[in-house]
Amino acid sequence: MIDKLKSKNTVTDELKYVAKLLSRATLSFLKINLIGQISIVVLCIITIVLIIAQTFNNGGGPVHTSGQAAVLVLFLARPISFGLTVLTVFGAPFLLFTLGNKYVMTRTINRLVADKGEQILFPIIDRILNKVKVNQPQLMQSGVDKTKLQLKVLQEIRDSKENKWFKKIIAFGFKKVELNEIDFRDENVSFTEIVKNKIIDKLKDISEPSRLFFYLILGWQTLILLLTTFKVI
Repeated sequence: MIDKLKSKNTVTDELKYVAKLLSRATLSFLKINLIGQISIVVLCIITIVLIIAQTFNNGGGPVHTSGQAAVLVLFLARPISFGLTVLTVFGAPFLLFTLGNKYVMTRTINRLVADKGEQILFPIIDRILNKVKVNQPQLMQSGVDKTKLQLKVLQEIRDSKENKWFKKIIAFGFKKVELNEIDFRDENVSFTEIVKNKIIDKLKDISEPSRLFFYLILGWQTLILLLTTFKVI
């Protein structure tokens, strides 16, 4: 009875930890993207409005010209400032989303592996690899097609009923594993255990990420705004 209660409490604690970890990851992702994307839009709009005001400061602004003509005039009048702002409008949101997603992923991996890797994450890796071995044992034998093995493992990760964040983390680590480094000719070796250890090693090698990318992206657009204000560019 006592053992059952301890087991139940352990499961409950793990579920609470998982919920807390994933809520933090989701909140971090939303904060980076919402604050970052809104800031990029605001800074770009201010810069473009400033360019328009400086270009048409004598009246007869862009309202008297077609849209294409106004863009052409602005580009000819301030090619560097206007050109960089337009590039930022299209490029910065995508860059922020991509790097933000990677930041949240690596931060979650770093925290999960350090805190609860052995209790939560590593058993999931075992279940996925063992399922591959049961369904297609030839993929874990000598002379295996390593490309096919990689595709099958990734497919099994995607198709498994595990938490989607954990599946992303495991796939992230597995993609870093060089299967060519594994000697599949030794029949006395457990290849599932080797692949598992390789994944774990790759996940453990991930260091605490930095938010520097976030400040660099916003700092870049702020710099463009300042240089535009003082007509440096």
